[in-house]
Order: sequence, then C-alpha cells, then structure tokens
Amino acid sequence: MMRLIAFLRDSAREAVSGWMLQVMLGLAALVVLFIASISLRPVPVEEQLGVMTNAMTQQTRFRPGYAEMGSPVFSARNVRATNPGVPWQSDYAFDFVIGTASPEARAKFKEGVRAAGTPGSRSGVVLLVKSAFSYLENVEVQSAAAGEADPSEVVYTVTSRGTSIKDTTEWRHVPSVLFAYELPGLLMSPHEYIYLIEKYLINGAGAWLLLAVSVVVTAGFVPNMLGKGTIDLLVSKPVSKPFVLVSKYLGGLTFVLVITTLAALGVWAALGLRTGLWSPNFLLTIPILTFYFAVLYAVSTLAAVLTRNSLVAILATLAAWAVFWAVGKLNDGVQSRYDAEAKQAQGAAADDDDEEANPFAPKGAKAGIDPDAPLWRVVPKWAFPVVRAVHTVTPRTYQIDERLARTIAAGVLSPREMKESGYGKPPRETWPEMIGVSLAFIALCLTLACARMVTRDG
Repeated sequence: MMRLIAFLRDSAREAVSGWMLQVMLGLAALVVLFIASISLRPVPVEEQLGVMTNAMTQQTRFRPGYAEMGSPVFSARNVRATNPGVPWQSDYAFDFVIGTASPEARAKFKEGVRAAGTPGSRSGVVLLVKSAFSYLENVEVQSAAAGEADPSEVVYTVTSRGTSIKDTTEWRHVPSVLFAYELPGLLMSPHEYIYLIEKYLINGAGAWLLLAVSVVVTAGFVPNMLGKGTIDLLVSKPVSKPFVLVSKYLGGLTFVLVITTLAALGVWAALGLRTGLWSPNFLLTIPILTFYFAVLYAVSTLAAVLTRNSLVAILATLAAWAVFWAVGKLNDGVQSRYDAEAKQAQGAAADDDDEEANPFAPKGAKAGIDPDAPLWRVVPKWAFPVVRAVHTVTPRTYQIDERLARTIAAGVLSPREMKESGYGKPPRETWPEMIGVSLAFIALCLTLACARMVTRDG
C-alpha cells in the first residue's frame, strides 16, 4: 500500500508541475464566479404572454400567406388573475388579440384561418396557449362578440382554471448575469435553469473540456515512466512492471478525480447559495466523469506502452473517443428506427409522449417511415446489424453521458418538466450493462499494456 501511495504521489506531482493544471483551475474558478453572479426574477403572466405573442408576430411575418392577410400583430390584453400574489395557484383570463391593418384585411385574415389548427383560428389559439403555457389547466377559448371588438381585430377570450405548478421553484423566471444584465425572453423555472447550467455548461462543454485537457496532461505519465533508466530504477525495487503501470494509471485517475471534485463542488455550492436549490444528484458527476475518463485513459495507457510517444497516445485517445461516441450515437438512432418501425407495424399513432402539439408544424410531418430508407439519409439499412454488433463490444461513453444528463435532470426537474425535457420514457440501457461493458474494455486495455511491458526489453 505504501508503494502504491508513493506512485500516486509521484503522478500527482508530475501533473501539478504542468501549466495546464493551473489553467484548468483558473477556468473552473471563473465558471463558479459566473454562476454566482446569476440571479432570477419571477415573471408575471402578463410578461410571459408578451414574450409569446411578440414571438408569434415575428414568426408569422415570414410565413407564406400572412403578408396578404395584412401581416397580423398578435398581443394579449386585459389579463386577469384570481390570485396574483400566488400566481401558480391562480385562475387566469385574458383577451388574445390578432390585429390587422384594416377591416378588409381582418376579413381576409378570418377567411384564411378557417382551417382548424391554424394559428389565427380558435382551435389554433387553444394549441398555442397549451404549448406555450403547458402549466395552465382547463384552458378554454371563446370568440369575442363581434360588436365588442375593433373592426380591424380578431379577439378571443381565453380562460384557465388552476395550474400544474406546485411552488415558485416551478414558476417561470428571467435570469440576470454578472449581477446586473437581464436576459429577456429566457423564461424558465429555477429548476430548468439549474438543469441547463448543470447539463450544458458543466456536464456538456465543461466536462468535455476537462476530459480533453486531462487526456493531454496525463498522456505523458507512462512515456516518461518508460524513459531510458526510469523504468529500470522503478522495478529495481521489489515491485513488478504491471504494478508500476497500474499505479501510474490509478495516479492519472486520481488527478482527474481531484480536479472534477473541486470543480463540481464549487458549481454545486454556487448554484445552491444563489437559488436555494441543492441537488445531490449533481455530485454524481464526480464519480461518473472519473469513470468516463478511466475508459479514455485505458486507451492512452495502451497506446503509450506500445509507442512510448505522448503525442501518439493523445491522438489515439481522441480518435477512440470519437469512435465510441459515434458508435453510441449510431446505435441509438438504429434502435429508435427499430422502435418506430415496430410501432408502425402495429398500426400505432406517432409517439407524442415527449412532444407538445405544435400548431406551426408542417402538414404531413408524421408520415409513415420507409423501412428501407437510410438512417439520417446516410446510414444504409444493411449497416444496422453491424452498428449494433460493434456497439455490443465498445465502451458505453455515449450512453453514460446521456444517463448522467438524465440523472442531473431527475435531481432538479419536476415530473412535468422531466417529460417536457424528453425524459418521459425509461432509458434503454441499465447502469450495470454500461459499467460492465466499459470495465471489461478497461481491463482488456490494461491487460494488453501489462503483457507488452513484461515482454518488452528496456
């Protein structure tokens, strides 16, 4: 045990001496400070309606036919709430208004929106409100009496009774960054903000940067150890070459574990102090990212033993990383195709579990699937079994990344938000399967590396 600790200490000293470690720590500190500068302001329904109707006005300006109808302007007015002090426990009523340039343009507009589901029709307004405000319940839309409306306007009265939101943490907020600059239009709940920060900023860009830099930093551990005279000095003590190699491997993992722990704890503390929401699930980022790197470092170690070249080890690891991700992505697409074909064969309707109805969706978007068509128009059908076979024996880095995102989401999002974020279905692969296949790959790489070290002279 003391020898192992000595090797781990030597690996840590080798990593700390590099300038990239200081850069990584500096970047992590900047990210934590940036997150600490974020604040959230709850947004009243009037403001939320303004954002939605402004977006609709901008979208319809570029849609065929709407210019001929007078380029309608959407707005909401006369917003009433039964309990404005606690908006998530309130009933709502407001007028949804489509303004046109003239009474003649209004008549042309009404003639053009007779089709059910068109944004300016009554059923279209129902779909719009339900898609933009999924938390409103019992939504009803009625046409306003003709004599009460401006001759150039189309007016609908929208009412709702109750919401699906439980407390303020699910209510929509707008963020401010750097303690002062508000970002209008980004209306989400604190749960969703935390999820996006943890998933995309930390588990996304941050994690990939951390892993890439760690690959570079640790790539020289084994080649330096195998330098002339160094390995002879190490094995002159009562230790074997495989022991030395595995110790170096564990030293690299320890380095990544420490960096990941410091960064994750800093982000977790900053988010918790700023929002009052503490998600223990996010801390699972530490062991999962370390395990993810263990797969990559196994490739790096094997390449380093075979070539004794740090650059080759880096390139081989990055190439393997890309291959693992591509295989996982392809397999996910193939499985989705098989599931869709099976559902189509059973005569089932298109799966809407994870999607809200979109009144702007083009007609015919749910056409039947051609079973012989290439996946994403580039992967031929004959390659599907090959993809699945390769996926069976390769590490599950893509799936581990996806499952970590789901784990983060489960720690902060409500059941409704989970469904809206695309996590309405159970995952396809279990943790034991993903970890088992990845561990077998790590063991294979280390076994081959150790075997090469034992048979190699010098």
